[in-house]
Amino acid sequence: MARGIYAASRFPRTWKTLTREQKEHVINIILALPELLKNPHRHSGFGFRRLHGSRFYEARLDLRWRLILRIEDTEIILFDVLNHDQVRRLQGK
Repeated sequence: MARGIYAASRFPRTWKTLTREQKEHVINIILALPELLKNPHRHSGFGFRRLHGSRFYEARLDLRWRLILRIEDTEIILFDVLNHDQVRRLQGK
């Protein structure tokens, strides 16, 4: 089933602050999403994983930054780009 890809209201503000390299990583993750959803460990360089107990997923942009997505049955929402500590807070750890 095809899923639409949308941006949460906060994502466009974040997008403006990303470096060119980070934007390229976000685009590469989006392009790889169909395969990542089928086989998340095949592309280990993305570090794609579900955040424990939620509908949120993370994918690695670099050592510090993570793309956070919410994946539903009919849509994928680009939530934000967060650092490692912010992701841990999002998880409630």
